Amino acid sequence: MFSIRIVFTLFLIFLSACHSSKEESILYKLKLSDPDGNSADLQAYKGKVLLLDVWASWCEPCKEAVPVLEKLSKDLQGKNGVLLGINTEPEHSKEEHLKAAQEFGMTYPFLVDRDFALINEYKVEGQPALLVFSPSGKLLKIQYGIQERDYPKLRASFSNWFTAP
Repeated sequence: MFSIRIVFTLFLIFLSACHSSKEESILYKLKLSDPDGNSADLQAYKGKVLLLDVWASWCEPCKEAVPVLEKLSKDLQGKNGVLLGINTEPEHSKEEHLKAAQEFGMTYPFLVDRDFALINEYKVEGQPALLVFSPSGKLLKIQYGIQERDYPKLRASFSNWFTAP
């Protein structure tokens, strides 16, 4: 027979689990900037699968990743998902950011992590990095280095990403 203490402990665990599942993801609280320097957050993407491409203009592997990411971005059209670039060069001007994106062949939108809020929160340790978040903002995947051979596996992961809580 359960003691009152055990039942109470289980009840507290249950309440804690319910509360934490309704808590908003830190992802939606991070402050980033658009290329003009205006404050931007990821709240607008809540409820969507969000792929974040962490890149910098000096990063040759980042440039090599863009064609694969462009294909994924096109595959996301018409689905409940979006790809955004996250540039890690706060010292660059809008013109420098746009020039680098153009030279990379990047057509998807990007934001700038001026205070390294995203980088620090998710402990991103290299570039290029692809971070995938569920519609609720749960981190599903971090992949460093994206190459053409990765495309089929990434594309095949869509069904899992779109059904993740």
